[in-house]
Amino acid sequence: MKRRTFINRTVLAGLSGAALSRPAPVHASSGQTPAIGKSPPKPETQKTLRLKGAYYRHHPIDFTRGALGAQGMLGWGKTIDVEVPARETVIVSMHNENIGLIPEIPYDDRGPLAGYMGWLEYEGRKIDIARTVYPRILAAARGAGVPVVHVAMGDYARKYPGNAKALKISGPEQRLLTPRAQVPGKPRPPDDIKSKLLFGEHYNDNRDYDHFGRFFDFPEQAKPQADEFVVETSHQLSSVLNALGAWNLIYIGFAINWCLWFSGGGMVDMSRLGYRCSCIREGVTAVENRESIQGELHKEEALWRVSLMFGYVFGAEDFIAACVDIGS
Repeated sequence: MKRRTFINRTVLAGLSGAALSRPAPVHASSGQTPAIGKSPPKPETQKTLRLKGAYYRHHPIDFTRGALGAQGMLGWGKTIDVEVPARETVIVSMHNENIGLIPEIPYDDRGPLAGYMGWLEYEGRKIDIARTVYPRILAAARGAGVPVVHVAMGDYARKYPGNAKALKISGPEQRLLTPRAQVPGKPRPPDDIKSKLLFGEHYNDNRDYDHFGRFFDFPEQAKPQADEFVVETSHQLSSVLNALGAWNLIYIGFAINWCLWFSGGGMVDMSRLGYRCSCIREGVTAVENRESIQGELHKEEALWRVSLMFGYVFGAEDFIAACVDIGS
């Protein structure tokens, strides 16, 4: 794929059409047979991750209020104990990238990449999260033996040994059998000018694709360790999770109402494959607009949707404390 095409597809929209067919389970084996006459090794003590899962009480509807019946709902305010073996849980660190975190890709309206920055408004919040929240979450998970799997946004995944390890398990992508729409090579009007309508006349200015491709990567604060899997698609992620024996996914990354739902490896695909998909409130942000940014209303709506459709919402401090409990 040409770099220009890749970047246009991944930086904001990231709406992947990865196949949803479930891969065959892969079982890890040491390849060693216990010696005759010797007692088999004692199984490792199962560590249980104990978390407080926030959920939204989407009831009751107040029928006396007619169209405003939702005002009767109880809403947030309650948690439930969520206890899962640590080895059946995975931190999915998704689309964590280094925009605004290195001098070569500044979050600024000037320079060789100003065209990107004009429509990546969530980066202004992501930078602080990446610097202050991610290192603590990832360190806690690693210290407790909770696996971390990284979902990359493109070719830079191949620089990491965890990607080759993942591809060895997943094999090639599964062919999508469902027919796709028959569309011409070029967008139909007015779709051919829609990006300018949405993001302004100059949204495509100052885009040095070669420069971007040289430096775009995971941030230092969330780089994969040598033994951690790196994937790009739902098929790859599910294959790795099958190998790990994991089904309880906890997402951190960007953005919760965009890529973390709709891109390959996101909650929509993975929940259809049977995984529980939760997130850490402080480890995500959302794409906001003029009407929503005060109070980050789209993030609040996204967390409500995670609670109703996919899993639970955890607090960062609660997750870190739970990891410390089983890692000590």
